[in-house]
Amino acid sequence: MKKIILILLLIISLSANDRITICGTGDSQELLSALALAYEKDNLNSKIAIEDSIGSGGGIKSVVFDQCDLGRVARGIKKSEEKYNLNYIEFAKSAVVFVTNPNIDKINNITTKEVVSIFDGTTKRWENIDEHSEGKIYIARREAGDSSTTVIEKNIDNYKDIKELAGKVIFTTPKTVNIICKYKNTIGYLPLSQAINKKLNILSLDGIEASVENIMQDKYKLVVPFGLVYKGKLSKLSKNFIDFIFSEDGKKIILSHGSIPSFRLSR
Repeated sequence: MKKIILILLLIISLSANDRITICGTGDSQELLSALALAYEKDNLNSKIAIEDSIGSGGGIKSVVFDQCDLGRVARGIKKSEEKYNLNYIEFAKSAVVFVTNPNIDKINNITTKEVVSIFDGTTKRWENIDEHSEGKIYIARREAGDSSTTVIEKNIDNYKDIKELAGKVIFTTPKTVNIICKYKNTIGYLPLSQAINKKLNILSLDGIEASVENIMQDKYKLVVPFGLVYKGKLSKLSKNFIDFIFSEDGKKIILSHGSIPSFRLSR
């Protein structure tokens, strides 16, 4: 009987060591899912669970209370969070892009003035943006404090000054993707890494495409960082997975999602 118990405990211990959970922002959810899948193919006994979005703040709290091994964040650690003494690693950067349902296929560019006019409710129809398009404009926007929203507020003049934003607030990036894909005439914004493999119409901003080259040359200004946070010392699997992210194979996956691999700097 004692032998059976010892064997069971050993199996449980091995299973725990071969599995990690990564939770947090939806902004890097798809990218990390692709990285996890690639890692698992070469490490068949390992399991990396990429949980559904609970936001950057949710990821940090989950790490603090030992509910997940690594937290996904689309920002740095806030001053109010420094008390938790978490470690932070930035692994990529992604453009924040404006996207539409694919039925708005005559428009491939939007100006910052048009963005403000749409999101403040002044411009209500697509024909006011492009004579070859038509219909009411529907808006799927993120909540105040969201990482992409914060980037837009910092880089688009007058956006932060809008007193009452038009449209519907969506609270996760994956839900934003689903809503824009589902409903015609809808516009929204999200990280390019979440949009690039979807049937979405990705818009240039002021004639500048959100390409890797334009981001690296600082021509495209709307950029969000992707990071991971953890508490204390990394487990063996967490360390190995992070090493994979920064490997040449990992960098190729990051680039294939329209994002830029970061240098390995930790805090």
